[in-house]
Amino acid sequence: MNRKGHIIGGALFWALVIGFYYWFGELLTEYSIWIMLSFFSSQFGAQLPDYDILWKKALPHRNILTHSFILPALLTIPIYFMTTDMRFLLPIFALYLIGHASHLFLDLFPKGWEGSALVHLWWRNEKGRKTMNGTASFMFLLTNGLIILAGGIIFLFFFAQWAAL
Repeated sequence: MNRKGHIIGGALFWALVIGFYYWFGELLTEYSIWIMLSFFSSQFGAQLPDYDILWKKALPHRNILTHSFILPALLTIPIYFMTTDMRFLLPIFALYLIGHASHLFLDLFPKGWEGSALVHLWWRNEKGRKTMNGTASFMFLLTNGLIILAGGIIFLFFFAQWAAL
C-alpha cells in the first residue's frame, strides 16, 4: 500500500471509531477537543510504520520493529503514568493505536507476497537480510494488527470508564 492509501485508510478507521463513539455515547460533547487531536494521532499511527524508509541503512522496510506491536507499545508507555487530570489524552493514544493497526491491515493486501511486501528482520546475515515467507508475513501482520487494535479498543473503554467518574 502506498502512503496515500495509508492516509485514506487511517482516516476511514478514525471515522469508523468516531462514528461508533458518537452512536453509543455522549462523550463527544464533553470532550470534543480530542476529536481533532485523535484524527492527527490516527494519521500519525497510520503512517509511522513506513518511516523505516527514512532509515534504510539501519532498518529494512517493513521490518518487525515498525510493523509489530513493539513500537506502539513503546510509544504508549506514558499511559501508565497518566493521572485522572490527564484522562483526555487516553483517546489520543487509543486512536494512534487504531491508526497503526489500520496500516498493518492495509499491508495485508500487496500486489504479491515478494520483495518489500514481506516482513523483514532487522538483523542481517551473510546472505543479506532475513525475511519471513509470504504466509508468515501475512500471519505476522494480521496477528500484530489485531493485538494493536485490541489495545486501542481497550484504551477507549477505559476512557469511557474514566469519563463516567
